[in-house]
Amino acid sequence: MTKKDFKASCSFHEYGRGQQKRNAIYFDWKSDVKSNAVGFKFMVKANVQNCKKNELFEALYNWVTKAIQPDWFIEYRYAETDEKRFKVSLMG
Repeated sequence: MTKKDFKASCSFHEYGRGQQKRNAIYFDWKSDVKSNAVGFKFMVKANVQNCKKNELFEALYNWVTKAIQPDWFIEYRYAETDEKRFKVSLMG
């Protein structure tokens, strides 16, 4: 998968305003209601003061494709099984 294809498969979200603004990126959506596998497998989120959107995308890309764990100031989540996939948070 190229980086461009990877980016096209991501879902980008912004939460909050001003100094409290946070960016979140979700990746690997699956929708299989029969097997109860609905949601994303990966998520990264960070305050914009610590990490710009392009830096956050690079962290997600490196985590998924190269197994490089995100920096300490990046919140991340991973669904270990398809049944544990998660939906996008509306609150952030």
